Amino acid sequence: MKAEFLALFEAAKVLVTYIDKEYVFDKASAGGCSGMDYHLSDKFYDLIVDTRKVISEVENGPEDSDTDGETSLRLFEAVKALTTHVEKEHAFDKVNDMGPVGIETYQSDAFIEVIQKTNKAAEEVGNGLKVSE
Repeated sequence: MKAEFLALFEAAKVLVTYIDKEYVFDKASAGGCSGMDYHLSDKFYDLIVDTRKVISEVENGPEDSDTDGETSLRLFEAVKALTTHVEKEHAFDKVNDMGPVGIETYQSDAFIEVIQKTNKAAEEVGNGLKVSE
């Protein structure tokens, strides 16, 4: 695996691990009794699962007779889709209760850093793909 894809693979693992361990969500709704319900949209959940699957294929080898190049390309596509969703839907890992005004959801500095590193790794892979076309 090329160095760019290896960096992307490592960044993808960190991103998915962060999402799992820090309870990242992309939706918030009233949960009744003045409570809030934070959850993953179906699309966000599917993107996380798809990214995990490709990460597993890279770690363990693909299940079918796939080539290393195809797996690397699927990793790139899965990571780009996931990070695009995180940014577009303003996925969050922190909530600030503002009392009677409501709540504020936001991204912690740590989450922002993970996203930026993943985007940088994906950008480097994308630039390499453009050069080789």
